[in-house]
Amino acid sequence: MKSHYGLRSVMVGVLAGSTILPMAAHAQEQAVETEEKVLDSIVVTANKRAERITDVPLAITAIGTDEIQDRGALELRDLQYSIPGLNMQEQTPGVYRIQLRGINAGAGTGLPVVGTYVDEVGITIDQQQRDGAFPLVDIERIEVLRGPQGTLYGEGALAGTIRYITRNPSLDTAGGFVEANIYNQDKGGTGGRISGAFGVPVIKDRLGLRISAGYDDLAGWIDYPAIGKEDANSLERWFIRPKLFAQITEDATFSLLYQYSEQSYETDNSSSTADPDVQNLNELFPGFDKSHLANAIFEIDLGGATLTTSTGYQARDLEFNAALGPFRTTFSTDYRQTTHETRLASNGTGPLRYIVGGWYRNFESEIDRQSFLNGVPNAFARRIGDDPVDSESYALFGDLTWQTSDKLELSLGGRFYEDERTSGSVIPNIAKSTGKFEAFSPRITAKYEIGSDASVYATVAKGFRSGGFNGNGTTYGPESLWNYEIGTKARLGSVYLDLGAYYADYSDRQAQSSVEIGPGVFQALTRNVGAASGFGLEGAVNARLGAGLELDIAAGWNNLESDLTNVEVVKGERFDFVAPFTGSVSLSQRFPINDDLMAMWRVDFQHSDSYRQRLRLGLPSGAVLTLQDFKSAPQDLLNARIGIERDAWSLSLDARNILNEDALLFPAVPLSALQRGVHTSPRSFGITIRRSFGE
Repeated sequence: MKSHYGLRSVMVGVLAGSTILPMAAHAQEQAVETEEKVLDSIVVTANKRAERITDVPLAITAIGTDEIQDRGALELRDLQYSIPGLNMQEQTPGVYRIQLRGINAGAGTGLPVVGTYVDEVGITIDQQQRDGAFPLVDIERIEVLRGPQGTLYGEGALAGTIRYITRNPSLDTAGGFVEANIYNQDKGGTGGRISGAFGVPVIKDRLGLRISAGYDDLAGWIDYPAIGKEDANSLERWFIRPKLFAQITEDATFSLLYQYSEQSYETDNSSSTADPDVQNLNELFPGFDKSHLANAIFEIDLGGATLTTSTGYQARDLEFNAALGPFRTTFSTDYRQTTHETRLASNGTGPLRYIVGGWYRNFESEIDRQSFLNGVPNAFARRIGDDPVDSESYALFGDLTWQTSDKLELSLGGRFYEDERTSGSVIPNIAKSTGKFEAFSPRITAKYEIGSDASVYATVAKGFRSGGFNGNGTTYGPESLWNYEIGTKARLGSVYLDLGAYYADYSDRQAQSSVEIGPGVFQALTRNVGAASGFGLEGAVNARLGAGLELDIAAGWNNLESDLTNVEVVKGERFDFVAPFTGSVSLSQRFPINDDLMAMWRVDFQHSDSYRQRLRLGLPSGAVLTLQDFKSAPQDLLNARIGIERDAWSLSLDARNILNEDALLFPAVPLSALQRGVHTSPRSFGITIRRSFGE
């Protein structure tokens, strides 16, 4: 039997004892300065101003272009356990449920708990189980902000915010790259991808254009022998992303980004618990996801402050199928949202710095949901209406930072938020329900610099999630989260540390259960179920060990549990689908073979503890019946890459899930009767070639 607790102890021990690593690192005399990955010099814009990552007094992970490329990451899921506290579940190909710090919205419950942004535009939709995969092609960096981000990012960022920062065109140099990959999925088909980007100055020093694009053919591995279909859960997707950047004057810039993306699949990732490569059904469950995304940003330096405006638009069309025994339901949904933000941020490093701004969002949804019994449409189980709501939101926000001395910095911020939501349907004829939700989300932070390379911080912040409406027209209220956190960021010789501890206090938590509303008639309802609380620890270590060797460790542990017992939850239980501990260890090296060739290799090990999913039924008598208490298997994923590089060329061999783990991650309900669910993707081997030109 594997000792997962032993693995956890090793990771936590390495984090706790990481202060001794500088001595080992200094003993390595062969370190090459030009090959250093100087993490503390990474510039991020998490606080809506450019700052070194070590100067940002909050828990943040930044992953740049080179690391994305070295890991062979196609999407955020490939990086999840290297980001403390991040976990993602994939039920259907390319569609995810994202959670941070042990906070999971739950099946079918309300709004997202993690906000997602591309540049300056939010792309989170008001349907928390349908987060799309953003392509990591031509990305400058990813920023993951952990903990409530209500002050600067508002509603939907209760657990954190994910930001994809795309690359700007160059105004003076043409260049780009092309990359191709082919791989074989164990017990499955052959997949591959091709992607690239090219940028050119349209008007030298004034206007540049860069176009990124990619096509993925992700191999399937699940067979449907009843209908003679092999490798049915394959996925095809492609995107194109042109971006203009203009230097209007010495002080003013304008950028315009557009992205169209599309993906389609024949069936979901569900398979038999007895054989993860087989689905014992005679019907496929196809789906697609198409989206348009646009963002226009204008920025002008006014001397003492910079004015920024951002206008965004997203149109997303989704269709997917869900099955329960002989029943199948097709969900066809359209989402449209428009956002605008204007803010003013002070320039310079004076004793007082500020950010003040306003934000607006309009979100509309429309669903045509049709249910089938043994392939025959059920006219009494159709819905045409909102899914889940329409929403119009406003916010005013501000943040003031006071540098009280050379060492101490204090910040105070707040955001007032108003959200008016409506929900109703034409079929069945349900009148519009309307609710208005308001919140004030403050943040108080103190940072103390121990030296030029180390600081400690403490922060208190509040997150907020609006209430909503059930299918029967009943309303559930909003929920909120107070987060209390301390942390440190430091460079000790050739070791970079990012360590933190937090306590989360959840109020009016939203959760779902099935309720018997009549003899043999059940309905899934979301309700406010009370408080939850708990501690968490997070840490990341980057150590340069000499001779081009580099060690990366990341780990996150949480103990967020319910504080009371009722129909939906039991005191002491963690949230559904939340692993108490996740972590990763990566070792890599880049070194010269001769004057022309460089070699590289890396090994990535990722671990996730098991987690639970429960389904309870509330009976008219007041009794509670537990229909399912599922416990997943833990995951131990081992990936490796080896390659050579010469001038603008690189060639690598890739291996994923080398141990061929097949853990059951997401169960069909009820698992005891249906005996199927979603497993870990099987082992694959591939080859990647990349050619750069002009950059």
